[in-house]
Amino acid sequence: MTTRFLFALFLLLAAPAAAQTAPDSLALDGPWRFRQGDDAAWASPALDDRAWGTVPVPGEWEAALGDYDGFGWYRRQVVLPAGLHGAPVGIRFGTVGDAFELYWNGVKVAGAGRMPPEFVEGVTPVLFLVPDSVLARAADGRHVVAVRVYNDYAYGGLMMPVRVGRYDELAVRGSPRAVVIGGLVSFFLAIGVYHLAFWFRRRAARENLLFAAVCLCISIYGATYADAVQRALIPVMNPYRVGLLALLAGGPAYVALVNRLFGLRGGRRTRLVNLAFAAAFAAGLVLPLRLLAEFNQWIDALLIVGLLLVIARAWKAAAPGDGPATPHARTLLVGTAAFSAALSYDLLSEYVSFIPVARILPGVSGVFWIGFMVFLIAVGTATAGQWALTEVAALVDPLTELSRRHVLEDALRREAGRLKRTGGSLALVMVDLDHFKRINDTHGHRVGDQVLARVGRLLRSSARNLDLPARFGGEEFAVLLYDTGMEGALAFAERFRVNLNEMRVPVEGRPAVEVTASMGVAVGSDLVDPDALVEAADRALYRAKSDGRDRLVSVRVEGSDRVTAFVER
Repeated sequence: MTTRFLFALFLLLAAPAAAQTAPDSLALDGPWRFRQGDDAAWASPALDDRAWGTVPVPGEWEAALGDYDGFGWYRRQVVLPAGLHGAPVGIRFGTVGDAFELYWNGVKVAGAGRMPPEFVEGVTPVLFLVPDSVLARAADGRHVVAVRVYNDYAYGGLMMPVRVGRYDELAVRGSPRAVVIGGLVSFFLAIGVYHLAFWFRRRAARENLLFAAVCLCISIYGATYADAVQRALIPVMNPYRVGLLALLAGGPAYVALVNRLFGLRGGRRTRLVNLAFAAAFAAGLVLPLRLLAEFNQWIDALLIVGLLLVIARAWKAAAPGDGPATPHARTLLVGTAAFSAALSYDLLSEYVSFIPVARILPGVSGVFWIGFMVFLIAVGTATAGQWALTEVAALVDPLTELSRRHVLEDALRREAGRLKRTGGSLALVMVDLDHFKRINDTHGHRVGDQVLARVGRLLRSSARNLDLPARFGGEEFAVLLYDTGMEGALAFAERFRVNLNEMRVPVEGRPAVEVTASMGVAVGSDLVDPDALVEAADRALYRAKSDGRDRLVSVRVEGSDRVTAFVER
């Protein structure tokens, strides 16, 4: 199931990339001429730019230049595909940091954002139409594209792909970035809301609350990459600041979640990391963007240290030989390590030149998303497994492996309601082990537990598959026999009595323990009150015990809740 889901998700994410490979479009990836500074003459197609350096597109210029904020110019020669001759030509930019202007054959065509002194960002993807008059200025079919970029903080340059093609086709197709980010954010948000709703129903499941908090923080962080969200946020708060705050807010929740899932206690190091996250969050809230961008490398270092601490603690918790392993420990470890490693890789690729920026998903850089998807699947598997174990523990007695008392009582009420509508009969057999306290006092509770477990197996083997045996409490058991009259109930009781008389529980150094039981059988026809059946079976059991034990007493309960005479066997 998981494999099919991941394969379908891969096809969904890969489909937009395949749609971009049209014969009438050209991806302007690869090296572009680049120069720091600002000069209007650099837009001229006649400029000799052979002495300029080069930087890769897509990519942040800090990867090649180091920490640099200010103006920068990109230049490149473009030969349009034959299919574009005479057609409306468009050029689409992905994310550009931060404001930029496009010059085609020396003519300013368009731009996004505003340059200093009234700087306004224009980082979202945008599509421009190149006028025919500008295209006609090309010499020998060679066009010169120049891009003037101003970066005020963080990462600058042509950070996402640039593509030239038919304007109408580029407008219809749009960018795969919006589809990928929208799909990822919607998926993570839905998972977070689901776990939050689950926590509201079961407040003890704190791991679901923490998992929801992590998912919601990641969704907010991812949403800041979406064009519409960026346009809505820029007048209020910079998307870069919002995304950073979301990551910092999710850090303590992530650490607490891993501690909770692995059964770890938050130690001094965890408290120090959480305190550092809180301090970094406060700094991210108040620092100016330029100072925040400079402070960001320390925040990234904090994230990496915190992630390494999480991996180390998870590894220790999942390692064999250190006590009982946490359920699904290996699954959780794989998910935790994948997410931590993916985020650490993306952070390191921003500072270490020989670590390339990963571009796996179309329109979105980094492997962070893939790592979080693995983490999400691992945690979902683990929490579902833990929830299943919790549910089983609530329904089944672990010693005898029989249903608990409330399960039988619920089933009895449901069956009594059915009998009111359809008629029929229902039997309840109450079983109490004779002198069980003597077994515990003589041989110890370990032997007593063995006796209870063996009796549980005997009840299951003696009953039909559709019947419901349960541990009623202590050494007392009950079996609900569906659609069964007195003859069938007595046949079951006799079958169990024979099996019990043949049962021997070995005791080291002593004779084997033999066990007998007293039983009360009540059969209801056209039952109205289910409690009447329980009361009748209990009274029959009491009579069997008071008459000497190791015997069976049966009784009928009519539709009017009238108990007929007790019959001893």
